[in-house]
Amino acid sequence: MKKTLAHFAPFAFCAFLSGIWFVGSAFLGAGSSAWQPAFFCFLPMCFFFVAANTMQMRKELEELRQKVTDMERGTPANQFQKP
Repeated sequence: MKKTLAHFAPFAFCAFLSGIWFVGSAFLGAGSSAWQPAFFCFLPMCFFFVAANTMQMRKELEELRQKVTDMERGTPANQFQKP
């Protein structure tokens, strides 16, 4: 369940930022720029969340490839290695 929610964190954060923009433009007026610092400062976090998920998936994929290679060679996998 935790891994499933991690994939939706970037979407939720982007939706939150869009909400900041909507509330900022609706209540502060279209000419006001009071909401812009929060929006632009936290926008890179969306990309960070996606990158973190992608890096975790790449790490797991590399571990699986190594295990398959070891199995093909007939080498027993390390039993004490953390999953």
